Amino acid sequence: MAREPTLMPPPGADRLKPRVVACIDGSGYANSVCDHAAWMASRIEGDIEVLHVEDPQEPARASLVREAVSRLHEEGSPDATGRVAAGAFPLTATEGGPDLIVMGKRGITSEQDRGRLGSHVDRMIRATTVPVCLTSRFFLPIGRAVVLLDADMKHRAAVELVATHRGLHRLAIDLIVTARDGEDPAPKMAWARRALAARDADVFAMQANGPDDAAARYIGEKGADLIIISRAVLAPDPEARLGRIEEGAVWGWRTPVLVC
Repeated sequence: MAREPTLMPPPGADRLKPRVVACIDGSGYANSVCDHAAWMASRIEGDIEVLHVEDPQEPARASLVREAVSRLHEEGSPDATGRVAAGAFPLTATEGGPDLIVMGKRGITSEQDRGRLGSHVDRMIRATTVPVCLTSRFFLPIGRAVVLLDADMKHRAAVELVATHRGLHRLAIDLIVTARDGEDPAPKMAWARRALAARDADVFAMQANGPDDAAARYIGEKGADLIIISRAVLAPDPEARLGRIEEGAVWGWRTPVLVC
């Protein structure tokens, strides 16, 4: 018989295993968030913490966390824990220094509006440096990832994540260096090939007007199970919000996006 899941206090800094925080609310994304968290935790031999940050305008949802933890226990993550907390969402989710944060592309207040991201997504990406996996509504097997880069040699986070993160080591990787008119992708491609010399990764260039254009052309033709992109490439303008999901954009596919 599965044990009754308990709600845990905020995590301490003395943990020995990597920690994946699965952020849920009452939306239909909760199961997908937990499934993506379990997939990653299993690959890095990490622990899962299911987190619900209370909304002052809504009743507490401790039962959601208990149900999610029970489901994770039953499906092969026996050490998963959960907690309900109050406070600013990005600060609360990053307490204790998680190795990965998983959340849905939308939450309960926006899940029916396919034209925009959830209200917390922009804040989480801009307020943290932790990798954030933004899930689609359903989990599908992940075997191949596409990494979207630009030609700027200063933007290295996505390649460095792929090169070092053991949770991504068994994935087939296609890495696209996007170049606008007048940009030379060759130096970035050469560096990426050296950085990923130990990985099964194909590196190639694409003339494109940014990552949305590249995603539309690549995924529309080949498909991908995971998109990996750095904050610097995804949001080069600090003033521009990430709120809209345009057709063919990075966000618009039924593909999880790992932002690093």
